[in-house]
Amino acid sequence: MHWTISKITQTFACKIITGLITVTLSMTATANPADVRVLVDVSGSMKKADPKSVRGPATALLAALLPDQSQGGIWLFGSDVRELVPYGPVDARWDALRRPIEASIGSTDRFTHMESALRTGITASGDQTTGACHVILITDGIVDVKGGKDASNASRDRILKTVLPNATDRDCRIHTIALSDQADLPLLRQMAIQTGGLFTLLNQPGDLIPVMLDALELALRSQQLPIRNQQIQIDSDVRQLRLIRLGSEQPIALRSSEQTIGADQQDDNLSYYSGAGYQTLIWSNPTPGRYTLTEQFGPSDRILIDSDVRLDLAELPPTISADQTLGLSASITRKGTRIDADTRQYFVAFGANVDPLRSEGQTLAMQIDSPAVGRSILTVQSFDAMYERQVQRAFEVLEARPAMEIGSEISQGVGQVASTIAAQQANPTGDKSEANRSVTETMTTILPETVTTVLPETVTKQLPEEMRQWPLWQLIVSALGAMAVVALIIGLVLRPKAHSAE
Repeated sequence: MHWTISKITQTFACKIITGLITVTLSMTATANPADVRVLVDVSGSMKKADPKSVRGPATALLAALLPDQSQGGIWLFGSDVRELVPYGPVDARWDALRRPIEASIGSTDRFTHMESALRTGITASGDQTTGACHVILITDGIVDVKGGKDASNASRDRILKTVLPNATDRDCRIHTIALSDQADLPLLRQMAIQTGGLFTLLNQPGDLIPVMLDALELALRSQQLPIRNQQIQIDSDVRQLRLIRLGSEQPIALRSSEQTIGADQQDDNLSYYSGAGYQTLIWSNPTPGRYTLTEQFGPSDRILIDSDVRLDLAELPPTISADQTLGLSASITRKGTRIDADTRQYFVAFGANVDPLRSEGQTLAMQIDSPAVGRSILTVQSFDAMYERQVQRAFEVLEARPAMEIGSEISQGVGQVASTIAAQQANPTGDKSEANRSVTETMTTILPETVTTVLPETVTKQLPEEMRQWPLWQLIVSALGAMAVVALIIGLVLRPKAHSAE
């Protein structure tokens, strides 16, 4: 009964807090432009970890997708730290540098000076406050500086003791992407957890582009259009549309009853980019209407939009442990003001859920308990008569462990986490429209089935075999009862002696 009341109280409090966070974040997201700083490892070991040099096109695509007036910068690091794109406002110069970005990323340096790279990225804006910043760190190795093992260990300690606290003070989230299981995974994981970033260990270098897009969506708090029956609905509040296709040579195109929008069209509002493993079509001031995708979109493809009408989702830490609860709170807003609609429906899918959760009403408020260990994508969709919106966020769910163990490890590593692409390939058809249709099926609630003993293992081992599975409350009651019996016996034994003394 006590557990049930506590759980209800926790749920109620979670909904209130996440609702307040949603309002606060929607206001700050409007006021502050995105701030993205990319740090790319170019040490010699990257030849093995990234033999096809996917870092080049992945970084170039990220640069192409940063919206105008956002802040950004790109640095290469190895034996030293070199500026590839100077930090500052994103403008036309980024488009001009797109090809040089892709060609400039190699694997030539002897050392891996991660500390200097992090300090450069975190302090790029100087003392100027620009709101939350996002540092994307791509590496395959460990801290390795001139001076040998002692110097490298000292540099690693400084990262934990000074660099990460400085990042937290500056509200900089560090998203760490490990391209090899030989990297210092405990350190990279600690960076993400301590600063509220995303930690990812790739199964293969080809997964880098979708993972970088996941990190970028966290930084931009990106909005998407949901796909239903191979169609999207563009409303009049959409200022720009960005269609991204990964790993396919088929050209991107949209078709309505009146026009076809594709790479071949000559229009000042259209821009088309392509590189190794990706292509993107950017349509500014799109014509409202319902459009059909001419080619099937894959699970890693996405349709990003810029609009004042947003599906605002309360911010959640992207790297969590399996014993945490995800409290979801969302609503449709315009510049921070909620838009009400009587017929609005919300659909939620998390990870491998076969039957996504469904909710109706002005706002979404729910929680997901005990998420499965591994990499999962949270998808939230909203539909009403006026607007259709979708938000996707990547989560890395780690095994539940004491926090103090993470920073104390040197370089033991953790088990590989499956990437988004690997998980999605379990569906051989890749039919995203079918996945969207399944969203309307059912609504389920996940609750813990049992309450287990939470005594330390050293104490548990001292108990008789038949008592080790008892719940905690039963052990406490038994202990109190035993103490009462002992006290009674002592009282009876000592009382006659007291009378005789008198």
